[in-house]
Amino acid sequence: MLFQLPALQAQKTVTGVVVDANSKEPIPGATIIVKGTTAGTATDVDGSFSLNVPKEGKEVEISFLGYDNVTLDVTTTTFLNVFLTENARQLSEVVVTALGIEKEKARVGYAVQDVKGSDLIKAREPNPINSLAGKVAGLTVGASAELLGGPSVLLRGDRPLYVVDGVPIQSDTWNINPDDIDKITVLKGPNASALYGSRGQYGAIQITTKRGTKDNRGFQVELNNSTMIENGFLTIPEVQYEYGPGDHGRYSFVDGKGSGLYDADYDVWGPKFEGQLIPQYDSPVDPITGERQATPWVSRGKDNLERFLRPGILQTTNLAVSAGGDNYDIRFSGTYTYQGGIVPNTQLNTGNFNMTTGYNFNDRLRFESAINYNRQFTDNFPDVQYGPNSMIYNIIIWGGADWDIDDMRDYWQPGKEGIQQIYAEYTRYNNPHFLANEWLRGHYKTDVYGFASLTYSFTPHLKLMGRTQVTSYDLFRDEKFPYSATVYGREQGKGDYREDRRNLFENNTDLMLSFDKDVTPKWNISASLGGNLRAFSFNSSYATTDYLNVPGWYNLNNSLNQRQVFNYNADMRVLSAYGFADITYDRFVTLSITGRWDKHSTLPASNNSYFYPSASLSLQLSEMLDLPDAISLLKLRGSYAYVGSGLTRSTIPPAYLLSGRDVLDYGSDYYSPYEGPNYINSSGYSIGFPYNNQPSAYSPTTIVNPNLEPSFSTAYEAGIDARFFNNRLGFDVTYFNTTDGPNIFNLPLSEASGYGSALENGIKTRKKGWELVLNVRPVKKNDFNWDIALNWSTWRETLDEIYPGVTKLGQFLEVGDRIDGLLCRRLHQNARRSVDQRRRRPPYSQSGTAIPGVYQPRLGLGYHQPYFV
Repeated sequence: MLFQLPALQAQKTVTGVVVDANSKEPIPGATIIVKGTTAGTATDVDGSFSLNVPKEGKEVEISFLGYDNVTLDVTTTTFLNVFLTENARQLSEVVVTALGIEKEKARVGYAVQDVKGSDLIKAREPNPINSLAGKVAGLTVGASAELLGGPSVLLRGDRPLYVVDGVPIQSDTWNINPDDIDKITVLKGPNASALYGSRGQYGAIQITTKRGTKDNRGFQVELNNSTMIENGFLTIPEVQYEYGPGDHGRYSFVDGKGSGLYDADYDVWGPKFEGQLIPQYDSPVDPITGERQATPWVSRGKDNLERFLRPGILQTTNLAVSAGGDNYDIRFSGTYTYQGGIVPNTQLNTGNFNMTTGYNFNDRLRFESAINYNRQFTDNFPDVQYGPNSMIYNIIIWGGADWDIDDMRDYWQPGKEGIQQIYAEYTRYNNPHFLANEWLRGHYKTDVYGFASLTYSFTPHLKLMGRTQVTSYDLFRDEKFPYSATVYGREQGKGDYREDRRNLFENNTDLMLSFDKDVTPKWNISASLGGNLRAFSFNSSYATTDYLNVPGWYNLNNSLNQRQVFNYNADMRVLSAYGFADITYDRFVTLSITGRWDKHSTLPASNNSYFYPSASLSLQLSEMLDLPDAISLLKLRGSYAYVGSGLTRSTIPPAYLLSGRDVLDYGSDYYSPYEGPNYINSSGYSIGFPYNNQPSAYSPTTIVNPNLEPSFSTAYEAGIDARFFNNRLGFDVTYFNTTDGPNIFNLPLSEASGYGSALENGIKTRKKGWELVLNVRPVKKNDFNWDIALNWSTWRETLDEIYPGVTKLGQFLEVGDRIDGLLCRRLHQNARRSVDQRRRRPPYSQSGTAIPGVYQPRLGLGYHQPYFV
């Protein structure tokens, strides 16, 4: 004991609490450092801290982003009440950048924008990404109102990468639960997401999930439920109810297959409803002659569609339990969502379980993990494509007013149950109630993603992180096509059964060494070196009957003719090394540089490794210059990035399309998330049945390129961030200029060569645009804040270059044109103002020059993209 007493007296314990000087709210995460030493700690969720102060320690410094630092004497006290005052000169905001690294937004030299997770559940959407509409400049979200209809998400015109807690995932956006989201950070363009490699070529949507926390009891429980009801479509096109089915004012039903007057595949401009006697689909049949008796011709189907649809419902229940302590945090969350479709007998169920954990083994070693399980399941979802498989098509587009939707509920013909439906026509169209209850499309998808990491701190400034992550899904979809159902190209009405199975598994393993230190009183260096191994595997199969042998038995063995079976398998490996460094001088100048090297298995061996850098600069003029007090922040930023990518594709269709075959699809092809290899640069044969139903192999029609190079994007960006009146008013302006290419494309060849195309590097496009973010807080009180955010963006993309010797891309597009142009041929009119189909070239004068204004080879109809968003 005599030898231990000096050690015990060499330090003392100081405790305390850190709060906001104005609101008196605790400040979690504030840093407390013993000046002149490396001893330090951080406040917990209630602002409290405990710190062992060495004998030589006399003062502690308390700091937190956005607040003025405070230095206090601890020579005569062991408890501190610390009040931090907000510093209006600092932008009190931290953003999550690539790889999940947190940085002060004021030091970031590229465009980023945050959305709080709480904003996603104030007014719920069926899909959480729908809630991002209008909240981020440059991000266009085309929300789909259909079950399983994922939103169209474009960031500056391209598909972004989805990242959860710093790790990329495969997502259809239905496997993301809004109740588990703490915030979303949108990294705009390759300048911000270059460290993610080729998948970050067009920016990223980064999701940070909630972590464990506690209240005074040591844990926290959250339970919430929301129910939303919608009453069908916002608007339904007006249709006429004066004329019934038929054509040229005539109609007479015999068998609905063409034996009567226009009783098959009819239009809706038959006889006018005036009570005249006409044989109809439900007219009585004379038992002796077998002929249908004429009945009064009246309108019975007014508002058929409105009466067929039902109110949709969205109901969500979430239960979350979280806890935290000095050395651990944990959170469990379970969510169940039910969507009832507006079409009868359609629904979607989603169950989600999420768990995040963190544990400090000691002051140096920390473990973190997260796991997310998502299950989507429904035995029927609607198909809304054009054709006899669509309810809308059958009811309001081609359906007449001679039948009542309510009379169609008993949809089987007496004595022919399970074999023949009842309808007003038996060639092309289908009974809507029959479609809703018998033509069933099932969807069953299980998503799992998560990570586990260990971080060891050698010193307060040097740490090593190892992390492994998985993202996977297992998908099964089936389709039960009943007897007597008809669709284009499948009019025999003998039913079908189909199965679509897909399985994806991806593992990313990272090792990263990080350094962060003030090397001098004014210079700070934050740098990391890391490596990543990406292992990817995908397999799928698609099988279908060729009509059913026995009605109502949905089994692949019940095929009347030979079954059709297709499969597809893909594997990929990517080996990467990366690094970045942020060099900051006196808090107002930050230079950031990154570099990444990839070795990609999808590219030819001669060109399968490539390097790409990026750099950004941030200048905080408000820290450099003596500006008026009204200016809280003034920052200039600029960045450059050069990012490469291999032969991959973002989504993938059914296996039969990948096999080069075309099975008649009754609706739309389903594309699932993929981000895997594309084998267009591989020699392979296609299998088909071109003669007498015998299998044959077709040689490829595309010349592969053993010297194919990766495609690249070069991006420049500049912007201004400004905040005024203690951050009550602010704006963020960004200009970007991006060149995509040379890309990888199929160069058309003369078929006389024996091939149709050759795979080459070519085609460059240039995209230029502006983004504006305006934030205003007109009201700021202790118990009430009113925040207004305005986002505006515009961009144009033009064709800069195609390929040496090639001046036109496709039929119309030429160098200098906008690539989103709607172009067509303008037909020539002769002197009598009728179309002259014989004239294939412009007329010439006697001198041999083209006559202007008489012939125009192409006509511009407009553009796909809006002028601004």
